[in-house]
Amino acid sequence: MKHFMQSEAWAAFQRSQGNKVVMREGDGWSYLAVEEVQVFGPARTKRLYTPYGPSFESLDALESSLASLEDLARREGSVFVRVEPMGPDAEAERGASELLQRLGYRRAAHMLPEDTWRLNLTCGRDALLKGMDKSNRKRYRKLADHDVEIRTSTDPEDIPLLTDLMHQVEDRNGVTLRDTDYLKEEAASLFPGGHGRLYLAVTHERDAEGNPTEKEVVVAANFVFLDDDCCYLIHNGSDKAYSRTGANVGMQVQIVLDAEAEGRSWVDFHGMAPEGSGPDHPWAGFTKFKQSFGGEARHYLGTWEKPVRRAHYAVYSAARRLIAHK
Repeated sequence: MKHFMQSEAWAAFQRSQGNKVVMREGDGWSYLAVEEVQVFGPARTKRLYTPYGPSFESLDALESSLASLEDLARREGSVFVRVEPMGPDAEAERGASELLQRLGYRRAAHMLPEDTWRLNLTCGRDALLKGMDKSNRKRYRKLADHDVEIRTSTDPEDIPLLTDLMHQVEDRNGVTLRDTDYLKEEAASLFPGGHGRLYLAVTHERDAEGNPTEKEVVVAANFVFLDDDCCYLIHNGSDKAYSRTGANVGMQVQIVLDAEAEGRSWVDFHGMAPEGSGPDHPWAGFTKFKQSFGGEARHYLGTWEKPVRRAHYAVYSAARRLIAHK
């Protein structure tokens, strides 16, 4: 299964951001490469980056894709390539790390999550609900009792409804998430072609006595990416003050059921703590939340780099280490 970030839809968004994108394919492989430039003082370093790619069906195909990518990097004047290879499953990736090392690649700090939690939808609606925690099913069924309605939007102007909630997540968890302008541009590129959707959990504000008023309020939201095979839950935010309504849980149950009804095979919850990392990991809380919907872990090969201009890459790496230690 090729990741969404290796799709034509993602290429179109990257181009809308002014980025140069090259897509190539061969026997059992393909890649979308984004040309990126990093600036350290007066120095400019250009790299080719393949987010969750190249996609490959066999180790031979992976080797061929990397040779193509390195050749492209040399011709385009890039200093190095950064890859996150992805096979159709873990079995197809067996031996890939050893191959990468043999070809001169070295592990790098990950750009995108190296572990994710995903849910196979092909078992059908009833089995999906049965596979979720009992409390999740209950909260989904009780949404109306808690005055919560799940809606969808494909209007980029609704993105602030999400980012207002994401700011609350930033404050609670000490993380930095995407800003409103970026997500509006992302939505403007993806929504018209059916490659994305905004989910909103809506209720009514309460007065001092706890009675609902006429004013609606969005208490949870999720921006999902969509392709033919998978729904990716990418950008999420929720208001902790309304957690007792079950709005965020119910919204995500609805996302799963919609993806199944629309004929997709997977839901990808996009990121989790590495297996065995323990309860102190900063992602432990939302990993447990994602696992409550049923599913399985998927460990990716991670982020790797290889220089094609070694002298420039050595200077770039030294500058990067210096900045990291300041």
